Amino acid sequence: MLLPPTRKKPGLVEQLLGQPAFEGVPIAIVEHAQAVPLGVLVRITLEWLLDETALEQLFQQHATDQYTRELTISALVGLLIQVSAGLRASVYAAYKADQAAADPSISTSYQALYGKLGRMQPAFGEALVRHSAEKLGLLLQMQPAATEKVLPGYRLRVLDGNVLTGTDHRLSALRKWLNACLPGKSLVVYEPALGLVTDLVLCEDAYTQERALLVHVVDRLQARDLVLADRNFCTTRFVFGVAEKQAFFVVRQHRSTVPCRAVGKLKKRGQTKTGVVYEQSVRVTDPESGAQLLLRRIEIRLFEKTRDGERTIALLTNLPDEITAIQIAELYRERWTIEKQFQFLTQSLHCEIPGLGKPQAALFMFAMSLVASNALAVVRGSLRQAHGLEVEREISGYYLADEIAFDYRTLMKYLPAEQWTGCRTLKAKDLSRLATALACNVNVKALTRSQRGPKKPPTVKPVYNNKHKHYSTIRLLSEAEDTC
Repeated sequence: MLLPPTRKKPGLVEQLLGQPAFEGVPIAIVEHAQAVPLGVLVRITLEWLLDETALEQLFQQHATDQYTRELTISALVGLLIQVSAGLRASVYAAYKADQAAADPSISTSYQALYGKLGRMQPAFGEALVRHSAEKLGLLLQMQPAATEKVLPGYRLRVLDGNVLTGTDHRLSALRKWLNACLPGKSLVVYEPALGLVTDLVLCEDAYTQERALLVHVVDRLQARDLVLADRNFCTTRFVFGVAEKQAFFVVRQHRSTVPCRAVGKLKKRGQTKTGVVYEQSVRVTDPESGAQLLLRRIEIRLFEKTRDGERTIALLTNLPDEITAIQIAELYRERWTIEKQFQFLTQSLHCEIPGLGKPQAALFMFAMSLVASNALAVVRGSLRQAHGLEVEREISGYYLADEIAFDYRTLMKYLPAEQWTGCRTLKAKDLSRLATALACNVNVKALTRSQRGPKKPPTVKPVYNNKHKHYSTIRLLSEAEDTC
């Protein structure tokens, strides 16, 4: 006698899609949730984030010199997010794949596409990054934090600048120079607790001093914000501007731009893993208004020199006295989290496209890479929720981005774009539940970072031989074997 076939118990994703809140999500993702869960997760997140109506409103508000004819802003952003997230190798590769689809999202020529991209106003890219952080922050607040709050009650924001590297010399004005041609620079604000880039300032002139752009960051600060910054941002206008916003700062002291007058003795407060910590009170005077500000100066006498050969680091802060000097010294080490974010943008995402020589195009693509990194922060948050904080910390950003690129392109061959539009109506709490269910299917063992031992200093200092521009590797290896 043949037994009736047993019905397999529905998985968590299938159970969720049976609920009324998820009626807009294509049921076809159930069969893909096991094979390419990261692709499904990223696609749903991007569809929910890049809402057509919201994008058009941002465009009308911040790109006042442009208008929409055939090429809509949602189609342009949807195309470029694939490039910036590493899903496509270049803008033209993404355009060609779009044109090969049964229903292309872009009806214009590639010349028109590049033309509109080259006229994109920086203000729109900035607004798009802030919009993504605000919307995705709703999801991340429902998930475990990326890092524990160093100072509860404060919103930690790390500030740093970034100069875009030289582009290809495709523009006629660039062809006569062998020198690197820089398309612009930016100021980036990063929140380590959420893993999000929450603010951005773009400038088309790469020679603009970063300090001249600080006013745009200060204007958008809120009370109880805590800004960490390097000494390049240590100016009287910055410290007084942050204080006027009832916000706080920890900035490395620059003696020439913020001269201080000591009003107390330098006292030892203890030591950290990196050095001995001292503290004293100082007074700063604004040369323009004559206003004065009483600050705390934290001096860290390092056990080992920095890579610049410095033995002492001095910090200025307006944090209250209940925050100890030891806490402030440890807090400043969080500034390096933004350097790791820049490294991730450079190595794992396409934050800089060499073929985009026009400053507005290059800056907008950089902004899109920040939007992509914010979307990947939701992926990491879902992995933390599903697998735990310690497991997520061991996931390599490089392997994660590589796996997503494969999953995403595989998925889109079977589920075209028009089937995903219903995901835009999901509520944040429902999307968070679905993202966690999808993350449970991710094989995190394939994404863990490679462990390596500590770097050893070279036994022989490398030198540059002015007589030879290059060497044959096989000859050098042969010479090394002969000397052994």
